[in-house]
Amino acid sequence: MSAHLLARVGHERFAFALGRVIEALDAPTLHHPPRRPDGMLGTMRHRGQTLPVWDGARAFGISRDAGEGTALVIGDDERHLALLVDDAVDIVEIASDALRTAPAGTDGEGMLAGVVRDDDGLVGVVRVDVLVSRLVSWGARRPE
Repeated sequence: MSAHLLARVGHERFAFALGRVIEALDAPTLHHPPRRPDGMLGTMRHRGQTLPVWDGARAFGISRDAGEGTALVIGDDERHLALLVDDAVDIVEIASDALRTAPAGTDGEGMLAGVVRDDDGLVGVVRVDVLVSRLVSWGARRPE
């Protein structure tokens, strides 16, 4: 069993390994630098650093509710960034034997370790390292 933060993006739910979530911040204050890459909503200050804030809906290819949302500060040993989701819902325990392959056509980028089923339906279990790498690569591409 491992602890995960359950977050909602639109009508979908995703689980992020708690060890990769630094903090969840409701209604973050975003700054909007010019010439942001597609998918970057802006930047925010967090513990003395400026972090890029990425749109969770764009990252997962779904629509997100309008509103301020919650910034999940996530990362690996080298990089931190923020992902804007609609809400951080709960902390859940996920058993490794409960993980199933994501339905065909739902994870073309390989960002999901799989899915688990709970009382409310399917939850995508996010490979945070893959998500962070994908968003960092978006940041390397600047609009012309």
